[in-house]
Amino acid sequence: MPRYSLEVASLTDVGRVRTYNEDSLAADAGSGIAVLADGMGGHRSGEVASRMATELIMAGLKRRLADLKAGASPHPPLKSVGEVLAEANKAIFQAACSRPSYQGMGTTLALALFHEDRVVLGHVGDSRVYRLRAGRLQLLTRDDSLLQDQVEAGLISAADAGESHNRHLVTRALGIRETVPAHLREEQVRPGDVYVLCTDGLNDLVDDTDIELIVAALRGNLPLAARHLVQAANDNGGLDNVSVILVKVGEAAPAVERKGWADRLFGWMR
Repeated sequence: MPRYSLEVASLTDVGRVRTYNEDSLAADAGSGIAVLADGMGGHRSGEVASRMATELIMAGLKRRLADLKAGASPHPPLKSVGEVLAEANKAIFQAACSRPSYQGMGTTLALALFHEDRVVLGHVGDSRVYRLRAGRLQLLTRDDSLLQDQVEAGLISAADAGESHNRHLVTRALGIRETVPAHLREEQVRPGDVYVLCTDGLNDLVDDTDIELIVAALRGNLPLAARHLVQAANDNGGLDNVSVILVKVGEAAPAVERKGWADRLFGWMR
């Protein structure tokens, strides 16, 4: 369980061009879980893949957290996230192989698991995780995309990357192959941090500087911040589905006082 209190706001929108929404998201502040997916595939199978990802990962992480709390699991949260991602990938891959209409489906993914005073971040594909700390926005993930590979290889400049047709060609996704290496990292959280999980429908159309400005200005009202982020993407064309989850780290959660049986007995008698 998170040591600090968490406030969560999430929003998904079909955008201005697409006819249906292939994004899926789920968040549970009490469990410290936020997960977001952007599906791909024909015949609306991308919608199936993203929904499977968020549902399987949410359920899998809750089971492991319960085992960890009960002392039944020796696995730390970082390893648990890796296991759950592998299980979700396998399930989506098997589903894609089972029906012709699902063939080739897959999904990108970004997740955050808050545990004690730390957060485990996991991602596959080009869905992103940012962190706003002390008014500055920092990208914490690396896009699994052909464009990112080209930029790092010096084949295209960062300035020209925004105009490239390769920015939507992901090189890694859940469900495309039987196994997929996920990116995992763990860091310490601080009160006041705001974590931003988003699909590329947001960051493709809204500059990081504008995301920083919106989240920093509206961090006191996360639902409003989420609405402004989605609106900014739609105002800039809304070319894709756009989804965002905002998680703000608050003060330390109050400790639950554990009372013995005698304390409880006399408490009932008073």
